[in-house]
Amino acid sequence: MRLKSWLFAAAIVAAPASVWAQTDQQIRQCNGADPALAIIGCTAVIESRTTPVPTRSRALTNRGLAYLARQQFDRALPDFESAIQLDARNPTAYVGRGNYYQTQGDATRALADYDRAVAMNPKDAGGLLQRANFHLSSGDPEKALADYNAAIAIDPKNVSAFANRGEAYRVQGEDDRAIADFDAALKLDPKFIAAYDNRGLALLDQGETDRAIADFDAAIKLNPNFVGAYSHRAVAHESNGAHDRALADFAQAIKLDPNDPSPYVNRGNIYMAQNDLDQALQDYGRAIMIDANGAEAYNNRGNVYAKKGDFTRAIADYDAAIRLNPQLASAYGNRGLALVKSKQYARAIADFNVALAKNPKDALSLHNRGFAKQQSGDQIGGDIDALSARGMDPNVGK
Repeated sequence: MRLKSWLFAAAIVAAPASVWAQTDQQIRQCNGADPALAIIGCTAVIESRTTPVPTRSRALTNRGLAYLARQQFDRALPDFESAIQLDARNPTAYVGRGNYYQTQGDATRALADYDRAVAMNPKDAGGLLQRANFHLSSGDPEKALADYNAAIAIDPKNVSAFANRGEAYRVQGEDDRAIADFDAALKLDPKFIAAYDNRGLALLDQGETDRAIADFDAAIKLNPNFVGAYSHRAVAHESNGAHDRALADFAQAIKLDPNDPSPYVNRGNIYMAQNDLDQALQDYGRAIMIDANGAEAYNNRGNVYAKKGDFTRAIADYDAAIRLNPQLASAYGNRGLALVKSKQYARAIADFNVALAKNPKDALSLHNRGFAKQQSGDQIGGDIDALSARGMDPNVGK
């Protein structure tokens, strides 16, 4: 399971103050970082009869971005639409509307708007950054890297561009490059909380758990309510065998955000490893209640039921996991083993075949398929599988 990381948006556009009839305070509010105040200030600018059309378009854009930040999506889109109607050459309005479409899962329209914004102003690091963020969140780090590189070439002090490029490198497994970019971001802004968190993830990928914990500690010190850092530090503690610390961090993550299923799944994994099956069942059950589409939670709960000897429920959970994520190889192997325990050998062999097609180095599924073949009367086929499995892993099945 990939840990959560963070992407950062470009700053909102600043409108020229000299042509506005509003007070300096309203101007500062409209261009400020506080969404609630931005809405107040921008509304005053928008409603003034003396505001020039291009400036009104920029104020509408800023208010739309403020609405997005407050998750008032129904109000954000009309502002972006009005901004574009007033000034079709306002690239930030297209970026804002692209952000809106992205929140609604409309990738086609989002990318079209980002493309328009970049085409209008290829030297705007903000537009490039947002399109790069889109590509990265859409699973295309190569395209994201091209835009991040361009943004950094235009604005070599853009902290978010370095931080997000670091994440693009990290998801590609280029952890050294990722860490170098997170270092650069933190050099530009030593209080950039999420850069500590993401660098911690890259260090965790490299197995440097103590350094990773130090970064998660730094993120939490800067923001004690930063949920992701607690979950990530918990994973690092678990890697170090500090189970109690891991459980404490997952508990804090759950306290801060009880509607995130991930800490429940991860804490359930610890409970299962400790053979505290009832606690594990509770955590997986909570995760499923929060997100009924989480294949991992079903798969892992199935493992708990299998450990309890309740193979009917285990198989039902594996069925759900496979339905939700047909690419989850472990669910086929797990269901195959539960079917073996239920003496449904033909179905078990079919599941092991799928598991091995998805992961040919899965020694356990190969070993278990061999056993199922032997129980089905295919002694030779079973012996071949068992020997091949031991060739991959001498300890398999012991």
